[in-house]
Amino acid sequence: MSDKNTEGNNVLLFKRVAKQGSAAVTIAAELRELLIVYDQLIVLLRETYDDGLDSLTDDLVVSVVGCREALANGIDDKTGLEMVKKMRAGLHEIPRILRSILPGLGPRLGESIERKLGVQFSKY
Repeated sequence: MSDKNTEGNNVLLFKRVAKQGSAAVTIAAELRELLIVYDQLIVLLRETYDDGLDSLTDDLVVSVVGCREALANGIDDKTGLEMVKKMRAGLHEIPRILRSILPGLGPRLGESIERKLGVQFSKY
């Protein structure tokens, strides 16, 4: 772990050892944070009791379950990064999807959900 000191002083030279899996831990942590937002979003969408949103909500549940299973089974960095990008893109698209499903109510519903979740979909 240290190199031999050849300069005659008492300072030891240390090589940096890269932490194994630190990127995977970060990716998994970000994915878990996104899943929390998705969980809360699903609850809010279920509370609307709108048939048009049921299909969207069911699709979100399928995505969340798939991500959780992947996390439980262990994912590599590449797969984890792809999942994070997909989940972030999904959140980014929520306002557009709400507008298309509920043309009159969608924009206000999107804003209301953002306030309740404390997020801005456009930042994803």
